Amino acid sequence: MMPTPPDDTTRPNRPRGQGGSVSVELAGFVLPAMLISIILVAVAFRLAVTRLDLNTASASAARAASLQHDPTSAITAAQQAAESNLTARAITCTRLTVTTDTSRWHRGGAVTVTVGCTISLRRMGGFAGQVTATSTSTAPIDTYRPLAQAPVWPTPGTPMGHPNWVPGNPTRTGVRE
Repeated sequence: MMPTPPDDTTRPNRPRGQGGSVSVELAGFVLPAMLISIILVAVAFRLAVTRLDLNTASASAARAASLQHDPTSAITAAQQAAESNLTARAITCTRLTVTTDTSRWHRGGAVTVTVGCTISLRRMGGFAGQVTATSTSTAPIDTYRPLAQAPVWPTPGTPMGHPNWVPGNPTRTGVRE
């Protein structure tokens, strides 16, 4: 005896005319939601990479500023370092600001650089709007390096080992030989 195939009356849980409704739900809701999720993850990733690049640019700018001998050249060096660092990383800022704080410009002091970058979201994922990200870094100024504003040469009687002490003839204090 051969079994008979089941007919629609043996499956009462599925009404007639509902075949393929899962495919429509998948195509109409799940796929667009997955696509939007992928786009949002990609934009978030690009924003995170941009933030890391800004941190690197501000650290580079602070270091370049700390290597200068006077505050004016430190400000210029910080601006140039930030611009070249961001250009090398292919970040397109619609507005770039570099603020250099030289209020602690002395031996053993520090210089602080804040880099701000306004980024268009249209380039990242096609969204309208802009995001402004900032990063601040501080670099120390070498204790033993001469600066334009700090006394470069020691006064007579400066003890050996003092940051202003210069080795040489004790009768010609401050003159390098």
